[in-house]
Amino acid sequence: MLKETSCGAVVYKMTQDGVPIFLLVNSKRSGRWGFPKVHIENGESETETAKREIFEETGIKNVKFVEDFRQEDVYLINGALDETKGCLVEKHSVYFLALALEDALDFDKNEISKVEWADIKKAQEFLSFDNQKKIIKLAYDKVIGG
Repeated sequence: MLKETSCGAVVYKMTQDGVPIFLLVNSKRSGRWGFPKVHIENGESETETAKREIFEETGIKNVKFVEDFRQEDVYLINGALDETKGCLVEKHSVYFLALALEDALDFDKNEISKVEWADIKKAQEFLSFDNQKKIIKLAYDKVIGG
């Protein structure tokens, strides 16, 4: 079985009222809401990959990663790339928690149809997969609990 690893982040900022809101991206390919993530390139660390993808998908260049937050989602998919087409692939998606130090300025309109800042309730309604809902709840708890 082939294995793929992607890295990304749950990106958040605080409202003036001290409420965390989370940045979700809507994929043009799948139509699903999720977090910015991408495959690791040769020589990149997991956090370098996550930071690169946050910038590429949302235009946010300045983020601060929250210590002690690394969540890994593991699931099986049918391969979609030429080299994996028709093969079962064990997909590992690693997520960090990142505080946005600026607003989303522009986003990759080739891959992303929309970006949305959402509070925890709205974010959980938007997200399609239970594992993503669990990860954003853990992120929310980390932000409000310190």
